[in-house]
Amino acid sequence: MYKSWEPMILGVLAEEGSIPDRQSIFINKTNELQFSIQIISTTPSSFPNSRHVITCWGSDLESHGFEDDSFDRKERIQNLIHFLDRKLLVFQVEKKANAKEDYFTAKNIHLIAKKPSFTPKLAYHPIPLYIENEEKVNPNDYNWAQFSTNLAKGQYIGRNERVSQEPEDTPRYLLYKTLSQQYIAAGAFENHHYAHGGFSFMTGESEFKYFTVQKELLKEIYIWDHVAFIEHHEDHEILTQLQSGQSQSISNISAEQHPEETLEIVEESTQLPVEEKATNPLVNEEAFMQQFIDETKKMQLLYKKEDLYNFHTCMKAGSLTILAGMSGTGKSQLINAYRKALHLDADKFLMVPVSPTWTDDSDVLGYPDIVNSVYRAADSGIVNLLIEAAENPTETFIICFDEMNLAKVEHYFSQFLSVLEMEKGRRKLRLYNEDLQNKFYNGSRYPHEIFIGENVIFTGTVNLDESTHHFSDKVLDRANLMTLHVEPFEQLLQLAKASVDKTEMKQKISYTVQEFVKQDRKMALNENELAFLWEVHKALTEISINLGIGPRVVRQIDHYIKNLSDLKDCPIDRKRAFDLQFSQRILSKIRGSEEMLQKLIGIYDEEKQTVHHSRLIELFDAYTAHSNFEQSRALISEKAKELVRSGYAF
Repeated sequence: MYKSWEPMILGVLAEEGSIPDRQSIFINKTNELQFSIQIISTTPSSFPNSRHVITCWGSDLESHGFEDDSFDRKERIQNLIHFLDRKLLVFQVEKKANAKEDYFTAKNIHLIAKKPSFTPKLAYHPIPLYIENEEKVNPNDYNWAQFSTNLAKGQYIGRNERVSQEPEDTPRYLLYKTLSQQYIAAGAFENHHYAHGGFSFMTGESEFKYFTVQKELLKEIYIWDHVAFIEHHEDHEILTQLQSGQSQSISNISAEQHPEETLEIVEESTQLPVEEKATNPLVNEEAFMQQFIDETKKMQLLYKKEDLYNFHTCMKAGSLTILAGMSGTGKSQLINAYRKALHLDADKFLMVPVSPTWTDDSDVLGYPDIVNSVYRAADSGIVNLLIEAAENPTETFIICFDEMNLAKVEHYFSQFLSVLEMEKGRRKLRLYNEDLQNKFYNGSRYPHEIFIGENVIFTGTVNLDESTHHFSDKVLDRANLMTLHVEPFEQLLQLAKASVDKTEMKQKISYTVQEFVKQDRKMALNENELAFLWEVHKALTEISINLGIGPRVVRQIDHYIKNLSDLKDCPIDRKRAFDLQFSQRILSKIRGSEEMLQKLIGIYDEEKQTVHHSRLIELFDAYTAHSNFEQSRALISEKAKELVRSGYAF
């Protein structure tokens, strides 16, 4: 028998001795690390009252950074205790059955940091949280005046899948978060209805009341996504205030009325509490890059240090980062190592294997099923991740299209290419016609359009061979096409001997890419660098009106230069950065026949292994004060060889 409970539940690692006839952590018969979670929040009415602990496995925590890599049984158990020592778990529950008995397991696990005052004896109530959204991503994204009016009239105020909707589980109140970070408690409710439009609440003979929650009440609340876990005593205090004269009547609120007190509160995540990050000297970009480098070593991956810093800068610069290189250079693994270095949860990272059969964006997004009045999201999971990213704008989300040129990128990635062209803050992905949203029974879950913020980073890997498609200028205009270098093989011996401090790795700090991004509006490129780019643009347009350097590419190069790390260990200086951007942003687009490109690329001398009569190399020589263009010269040489061998440069 199988059953699943979708509302989120709060739990903590069960203490040893708290479970009769069983250890809370042990190695099972299949050599798996198995442990129990003690439930500390109210569960749905349909959930068995006798069930207080949930089964979980060490492998369920691997996506959160836990590594069960020891051979010693005691050490494996101690590693888990250490990993969960300062964390609570938010999860859903599944009931399963085997030949002997029913058992309950956790799924969709998320980790949040414990408050300093936490004790296992505390009990929490899950309260629905509604969040004002300036972008109006969903049809129920009202401001407080609109929301409270609908609430008072008993109208539907929107869905909330994070808490129980069962008739017996009416929450006594809800929380509403405004754009100014105010938290408002509204209630007290006697019963509710739940339908396509979400919750509607009734107060019986009483009036709806609300008040702006004080900081003292909120400091111990755990917030994850759209649910707030409120400790029993604070829950009682909020209810008492709602029922007292200190609250205001919602029925008397005006369209211009807004709560006055501002409260700063940080939603929970796997990151350390804000106060710890602010005082910890390691919480900076230098510490992250060391964490990134250590992660590659631990995964036994061999990369040039310059490539790691270049990749990180490309990720900060935004748009699309594409990793190229011969098969086996570890392109996908590099992105995975970066995700691990950020300490990014598995639900914030999506690896999408591209299929050669993809022909349009419905293959990756889904399509509206008009006949059955439902939106059919694609199996890729992209839409669900984008929705979650829109709801959590302070968190980083990464989508990687693996082998992205097995199908024509311009076809299945067309909407994303349009989105990447838009100004930041205005990027919206359209799923279907707006008129259909209210007709679809899952329209609140899948809105007609999704806002894509700067917290969503797109990456891809490519192999350039006979089985793949070449990129068009439309793709390359929006991408940093970065080629990974192959390091000398003897370094594999050094890598095998290298050791990373396990204790240090297990205490990894969580980061977001956004915290490293520099947004200075002043241009980083100087007049001479811009003059060089203009000369290259003129040389390209002389060959073809379709070639050239657009202002968008210039701004993207500028953004990369701004975000170049000024860390002492960074191997990329300003001149090298300009060279890398020229090869990744501009030379990647230069392709064509020998007749078309010979004057621009030059003629390759097989005997001397040099290129002569090259307009681009002449420009490199004229602007050596700004870069020696080492990588760009090497790429020009490769393109000149291609012209000699096949009469065409790719």
